[in-house]
Amino acid sequence: MMRLAASIPAIFWLSLVLLASQCFEVEPARAESSDPARLRVATLMPLVEDALRYANREAEVVASVRRSLHSPLKEGLVDLGNPHAPSLERLAEAQPDLVIGDRGIHAALAEAVGNLGLKLLLVETSSIPGTLNSLEQISKAVGGSRVLEERVAALERSLAGLRVAEPVRVLPLFGSPGAFYVMTERAWLGDLATQLGMTLALDGPSDERFPGMVAASDEAIAMTRPDLVLLVAHGDPRKIRADLERRTEGRGAWSSLADARLGVHVLDPDLFSANPGLELARAAKRLVGLVNGTETAEAARTMTQP
Repeated sequence: MMRLAASIPAIFWLSLVLLASQCFEVEPARAESSDPARLRVATLMPLVEDALRYANREAEVVASVRRSLHSPLKEGLVDLGNPHAPSLERLAEAQPDLVIGDRGIHAALAEAVGNLGLKLLLVETSSIPGTLNSLEQISKAVGGSRVLEERVAALERSLAGLRVAEPVRVLPLFGSPGAFYVMTERAWLGDLATQLGMTLALDGPSDERFPGMVAASDEAIAMTRPDLVLLVAHGDPRKIRADLERRTEGRGAWSSLADARLGVHVLDPDLFSANPGLELARAAKRLVGLVNGTETAEAARTMTQP
């Protein structure tokens, strides 16, 4: 049996449409009253809420989606539920001046959001350069924030100096009950890995069922033979880990994953359940540490058995 690092339950923000149907138990709620002169922002991506903490005081987040099934929003925000299927009813209830979403996920909502009389800004977060550019767009959209733009510039500098010490083949997996998907360079985690000097174990033409996601068939997995396996678990990580272990037993197509010399790691959901935006450098350092053997004590704690 391979050694797997564990984490608390996580939902990957780049989760699949088939997972979007899972229900969030949320009570309808209106945003708390605020200064009517401030720009009211509703976000369909957690990273926007984080970024706007550094924006000017002329903007405030009034509604947001959840990072995970079990993580309610802070008091006062309208809970829009699942990032892949946000509640349009609660979005209208929040009465935002601006809605910010991801182009790859929320473009299909443009007409519906427009019919609510709301302005929608779509940005691109499936790549690291796209994410940096999007953070700058978000700053401009709320009137410009010197602090936020300085943090984006610092993030870009930090990422530029991070590389793995040796070339490795990495296999980023998204795991849900009964199914696994391989994340490609069209997913933010796959793109981050390649920018850090890793090679994706599944490359070349592939059948993407969803943007950045390839069904992890026996044929696809047999081609990988990775040095490092990264697992983002949606649901109970123990069950998903056990499912992956069962698949690697014997001499089947998945058996090579058990031989990954750098191991199989269930990633910390606080950083990897969704594109972390301004925390990308911290996420990158975790990945580099898995290859270079420089995991910090903080990182080690997130990878221990619960």
